[in-house]
Amino acid sequence: MDLLEDLNEPQREAVLHETGPLLVLSGAGSGKTRVITRRIAHLIRKGTEPWRILAMTFTNKAAREMKERVAQLQGEGATERPFVSTFHSASAVFLRRHAEAVGLSKAFVIYDDDDQLRLVKRIANKLGIEANPRDLLSRIDAEKNGGRLPDQMVLNGNDPRAQVVQSVYRDYQRSLRAADAVDFGDLLLLLVDLLTNDAELRVRYQRRYQHVMVDEFQDTNPVQYKLLKLLAPPGSNLAVVGDDDQSIYRWRGAEVDNILGFPRDYEGAKVVKLEQNYRSDQNILEAAYAVISKNRRRLDKKLWSARPKGELLQLLLHRDERAEAQEVARRINGLRNEGITDYANTAVFYRTNAQSRALEEGLRLARVPYTLVSGRSFYDRAEIRDASSYLRLMVNPKSDADLTRVINTPARGIGDTTVEKITEHAGAIGRSLYEVIEWPERVQGLNSGAVKRLLGFRELVERLVKFGKDAATATEAAKFMLEQTRLVSALKEEGTDEAIGRAENLVELISATQEFDKVRAETPPPSPNDELGTPPPPLQQFLEQISLVGEADGEVPEGRVSLMTLHAAKGLEFDAVFMTGMEEELFPSRRATGVEATEEDMAEERRLCYVGFTRARRRLFVSLCQQRMLYGEIKVCRPSRFISEVPQELFEFPHDMPVAPRPMKPRSYGYRADDGPQVDRTYDQSTEFSSDPTGSRVRHSTFGDGTIEKIGGQGPNAKVTVRFDSVGVKSVIARWLTPL
Repeated sequence: MDLLEDLNEPQREAVLHETGPLLVLSGAGSGKTRVITRRIAHLIRKGTEPWRILAMTFTNKAAREMKERVAQLQGEGATERPFVSTFHSASAVFLRRHAEAVGLSKAFVIYDDDDQLRLVKRIANKLGIEANPRDLLSRIDAEKNGGRLPDQMVLNGNDPRAQVVQSVYRDYQRSLRAADAVDFGDLLLLLVDLLTNDAELRVRYQRRYQHVMVDEFQDTNPVQYKLLKLLAPPGSNLAVVGDDDQSIYRWRGAEVDNILGFPRDYEGAKVVKLEQNYRSDQNILEAAYAVISKNRRRLDKKLWSARPKGELLQLLLHRDERAEAQEVARRINGLRNEGITDYANTAVFYRTNAQSRALEEGLRLARVPYTLVSGRSFYDRAEIRDASSYLRLMVNPKSDADLTRVINTPARGIGDTTVEKITEHAGAIGRSLYEVIEWPERVQGLNSGAVKRLLGFRELVERLVKFGKDAATATEAAKFMLEQTRLVSALKEEGTDEAIGRAENLVELISATQEFDKVRAETPPPSPNDELGTPPPPLQQFLEQISLVGEADGEVPEGRVSLMTLHAAKGLEFDAVFMTGMEEELFPSRRATGVEATEEDMAEERRLCYVGFTRARRRLFVSLCQQRMLYGEIKVCRPSRFISEVPQELFEFPHDMPVAPRPMKPRSYGYRADDGPQVDRTYDQSTEFSSDPTGSRVRHSTFGDGTIEKIGGQGPNAKVTVRFDSVGVKSVIARWLTPL
């Protein structure tokens, strides 16, 4: 096929660029994956050997799509493929090739988030540290994302917790190495350290990969960017594709400065802007630009579409989160009944997970099928974690985290006291738990019954390890493990509906291994020129794959509305999108509006709004409440500033929403009259009533006119009982009422 035939001019320019650094600024929906894959195919057709091309992205889903597209462009006869992978998967491949150089075996295991948290808890307990384990782990992650090992931490005298984190971090790293394990941060940090200190190896990889490409470059953290500079230093053929307007992962280490500063770091880099959007109607793009253009630090670009302007944005106002959920459900059914779109092409976004409860209830009541989108949901189930731990013990029995998880699953009479004693003994002699239970009689305080049960468990693990070494497929290994451990049969014997459901999930794990084995069988064998060596055994490859599954890798079941956080929405698109909770201190979040907030805090919230808007193809609904129960408190809400930043002419207002009511005492929140839609200014009033307002006539924007029957408290937050002419008696907050 003609690789350039259906590309616009900037896309062609990016595809045809062959030599020197390249920055492709790809706006939302501008066809970046097409550009990357066509560029790979073009380089191969121009004579670059496929194995000399390295392409990295952030999600397994994106890497899989890229591989499939490149394979189609290469054709069925191709015997060599470029190396297309996520950052973490690629790093795992490199580390296994050079495992001994970083103090690991080639069979090292990768601890996921739950494994890491359990390890931190154990260390904190051992050290007598009373701190939230999740906070400790987050601090350790931040240090690793910044490229710092424990001894490289910057200790701030004003932060007494830093020394606590450092001590836990040290012990955490020692425990990982003792278990022949790494976490996600180690995959990158160890590889960077290896390439930094081994000049010969670094040059070897630089010569091997003549072209390095990166998708979603705006999401790279300092360690990932350092890795790229080691593999493809300034002056080489590094091509990065990204959009600074979609940099929304600062909370997990991403640095927007990486993409903003790329032309400076890679002097002479060619910059190509992809501004034509193939996804959204023009009105949606105009609204998104109105918000994102308020950010001062951004690379200038503006999306446009050849499609019609489309429908106006719908602004939805509700009294509380329950009313919001009911109206969202009603609108979703309306879109479906009118033939505008179906459930599968509809999404509901929210800023925090706490918002999902009310939305789920509203959708259930309206019989709207939905799914909470999270890629790890299947692998996070307890029974699947148990099975995964057994599988990892088949590869690496020295993993204490996995052994302690399943040592009494299914129940075999090994209690917490026994586990505590063998753990203390292992720590004292510097051995793994697996090594300790080979001679459990040497552990002080264990009775003969405990010794016998531990020996039985050791024999089980030995059988699993022996079989795992020779298993030809991941499915063979998984079936043997389920049979030997009796995980499925024990649940079936339990007989409850919940137990049967968990047993079915374990059977579904076999489906996952079968799918993996099928893809593996269809993958071309390594090139004779591939110095990375023979891939690891199939079970090890499968475990690596599932340990690196992320939130964005989830598949959305057909025929269901998607519910998700805005962070999980990036990379997706839908016919209709509902942006819920568009209220100050919720979105933008309190963290970005507080007294200690920085300009970058608000800039990232604005980028998050931009991402949400640009997921919509045809319909965009912006929803907000007058009050909201959140984290156990009732909050009186103000409209998000992002609503004010969108030109009023892009909105369609509900017929019962007053655009500019007459508040008694308007209170400014920093918006000018021409900033955007003047949404229900009863939000902005501080209504004061006399000492006895009983019998006074008032107006409410949702319930209409009514008569006050009772008031409790004073000031704008007083609780007022009103008999409304149309809906009867309601209790409302005084600030929502306008005296007549």
